[in-house]
Order: sequence, then C-alpha cells, then structure tokens
Amino acid sequence: MVSKTGMRRAVLVPLILLATFPLSAQSPDSKAEKAAIERAKAVLVSSLDDRLPKITVEYFLDYESEGAEIHWEVNDCGEQSGNPEADKDRDFPMCVEADFDVNHRAVSVSIAIGTSKKGPSGNPALFSVSITDPDGKSHPVPRLGDLPKELRRPLPSHIRDMSGPTKAA
Repeated sequence: MVSKTGMRRAVLVPLILLATFPLSAQSPDSKAEKAAIERAKAVLVSSLDDRLPKITVEYFLDYESEGAEIHWEVNDCGEQSGNPEADKDRDFPMCVEADFDVNHRAVSVSIAIGTSKKGPSGNPALFSVSITDPDGKSHPVPRLGDLPKELRRPLPSHIRDMSGPTKAA
C-alpha cells in the first residue's frame, strides 16, 4: 500500500518538473534537477545552523548516515494542495530532500533552494528535518545540529506486562 504522502509526491513532483523546466529537461534525471541537487549538496551546513562547522550538506549527511545510501530528490516541499485549480497560479517552494535509513530510523532532510517558477534562487534554507522511528512515529528535529544527537538517542523501549505472579499487599 502506498502512503498518502508517497502518492502525493509521486504525482506532484513530475507536475512541478513539467511546469518548472523546459521541455528538453523533463525527465526525472534532467540536468536542471541534477543541478538543483548538486546545489543543495554544496550548501555549507554552517549556513543552515550556526552551531555546525563549515562543511557541505553532502559531507555532513554522508557522515551521519554511516555509509547508508542517501536518496536525493527535488520536490515542492509538500506545499501543493492537490487541487489543480487552487494551485495553478501559486509559486511553490522548491526543496531538495535527502532521505536515508540509519540505526533503524528513517531520516528526511529538506532544503528549500528556490521556487517552482524561479528555479534555484536566493539563499538555501533548512525547510525541515524529521526522524521516523521503527514503530512509525515521526518527529521533527528542530535544528540540523540536533540530528547527530537524535540519531544516537536510544530507541524507545516498550513497557511489557510483568510475567509470573505478583505479590499481594
């Protein structure tokens, strides 16, 4: 079963790419999409969180992913409503999202790098960071610099019923 978010992305990302890029660059592996991803990878994490060193997003995430494969994609930052009539004149943000799994958790980092009409432009900004635990609970990470600590936090343990007889008072 495909999640609502997954289906939304599967439908909306191609529509944004069609509206944003010239006809010659409409494939999912287009030069424009690759350029947007490369731009996001080259952003210094210190520009997204002043507590972090002057290293690239790509280097930071490679380190934090502990060698896990990172999936990079361009999307609308989840901002389209799904109603073509309501969305037709809007200039949606353009995000580059990096997703990976590490320590039994799914991590998603989105960096806003421009808009659907202007393309990559302006100063990149952190749009969101989230971690989804194995039980499916997702929680936001407030700052990129908090990601290492959150990834090393012990997984939640579940309270189990006591086995065996209990003492009567």
